Amino acid sequence: MMICDGAQTICPSECICRGTFDLEVGNALSVECTRGDMRSIPVDFVDHKAQVVVISAPKERPNYLTIGPIFTQPIPFVNLRELHIVNSNVPSIGQYSFWGLQNLKLINLTYNNLTSIGADNFRGLINLTDLHLDHNNIEQMPSETFRHLTALRTLNLAHNQISTLVPRLFRMLAKLLVLDLSYNPLADLNPEVFKDIQHLRIFKCRRCLLRRINTQIYHLVPHLEELDLGENQFKYLTSDEFISLKKLKTLKLDGNQLSVIVDNMFGRNRELQFLSLARNRLALLAPAALTNLTGLVHLDISHNKIDRFHLQTFAPVVDSLKTINFSGNNLPLNEIAIVLQILPDIHGISMANLSIEAIPQNFFIYNEHLVSLDISWNKISKFPLKLLTKTKFLQRLDMSKNKLHTLDEEDLQRLEAIAHLNLKKNLWRCDQCSSTTMLVFMATTVLNTTIRQLKCHTPLRLNGVTFGELTYENLEPCSTTHEAQMSVIAGLMLLCVAVLAVVTTALCCSRRRAAHYYTNEEKRREHEHDHPEELLGRTEIGSVATIHAPYHLVAKGS
Repeated sequence: MMICDGAQTICPSECICRGTFDLEVGNALSVECTRGDMRSIPVDFVDHKAQVVVISAPKERPNYLTIGPIFTQPIPFVNLRELHIVNSNVPSIGQYSFWGLQNLKLINLTYNNLTSIGADNFRGLINLTDLHLDHNNIEQMPSETFRHLTALRTLNLAHNQISTLVPRLFRMLAKLLVLDLSYNPLADLNPEVFKDIQHLRIFKCRRCLLRRINTQIYHLVPHLEELDLGENQFKYLTSDEFISLKKLKTLKLDGNQLSVIVDNMFGRNRELQFLSLARNRLALLAPAALTNLTGLVHLDISHNKIDRFHLQTFAPVVDSLKTINFSGNNLPLNEIAIVLQILPDIHGISMANLSIEAIPQNFFIYNEHLVSLDISWNKISKFPLKLLTKTKFLQRLDMSKNKLHTLDEEDLQRLEAIAHLNLKKNLWRCDQCSSTTMLVFMATTVLNTTIRQLKCHTPLRLNGVTFGELTYENLEPCSTTHEAQMSVIAGLMLLCVAVLAVVTTALCCSRRRAAHYYTNEEKRREHEHDHPEELLGRTEIGSVATIHAPYHLVAKGS
């Protein structure tokens, strides 16, 4: 028993019961059973006034539950608005399990072992708006599976084993706004299925093994605002592919096999704000690829094969674009610089994984509003202080996975003004010359959390040790490190001198021997051929005699 808001409330011993606030109903009671090892749901000890019931389990202590009409008999939980039963190995849903729960708005049955569902599983849920069945093993669903859910707005069937969508599957779902079919082996989408959900606003079918889509589907769902077709197998899209989706705001085509974005492909998608073309096979964006996208805010073209740009490609988005991702292409810095010159209002730039060793200090001179910069996964060995001094509004910087060894006082002072930093996985040198200032800033400034997480790369004795574990006494002395480096350099220089001497001596000897050989050979030949007519006399008629220079034959009788 527990007291909640002055009234006695029943609560199972393995659960936590607490008062919450709901915008629609005001004060509400939430029952949360998340310890695991449950074999049954303790409904006899759950207060019937509960509005939210959450049943889950950690991975090491899984539940093994079944779902029947336990919330409806003998007395229904008429106040129940949300029911979450997740991570509980539920194999199936019994018939009429939710009958009489007319106030139920949301059912969440994710991460279970459901293999099939039918219409009778959801009978009586006339006010349900959200149904989450993702991360199960559902293989098939008959026609009209959801016909009792006439108020449904969101349906999530992602991460199942669904291979076919039968006709009229979504009958009676005229109010459906969000449908997620991602990570199912569908391979094809039947346009007939979409006739019953023509008011759809968000459709996701990421990694559905799709090679193409019948564009008739787009005619049936003209109100789409978000379309996610990432990680499929599209190789080519026509210029009129999305012509029917005039209200589209977000389009994700990342992770496909597109080799070209043709001119005017998005010409009718004037409201598009987010476009992801990452992880395709693009070598170039056509000059008119972004035509009419005058409202585009975010563009991701990362991890393609792009090595140059048509400057006119970006003309339509000059006034609207706020973030752009160049990462993982074959782009030289001068190509990026030319584009950035015409994008003065850009706020976020990603230039990761471009093999950059250094960035010119005036690189962002036209981008004074820059707030976020990602230059991770490069080869930068010296902190770009002068570059970042010109980006006064920078609040997010990712320089992880570069080759930085140290940060001096000026570098650290600049970093203090940046709210979100990632400097992990650089080649940090933990000696008294390189790390002392960093340790001081760690102890005395807002950089504490950022620096504490960094790990030493050298010396070997401290490899993997975090800066948070270091003290000044732990650090390698400067002289030792310096002398070791100088010894290595001196050794290499001596080795080079020795090798050079050996090579020079060998060349001299070789030339002397060659000179001696040719001198003797010439004398021998002169001795043997004082009378060249004898050589001609020994040559058979019709044969070719080879005479070596510098000998000159004089004809007989000359």
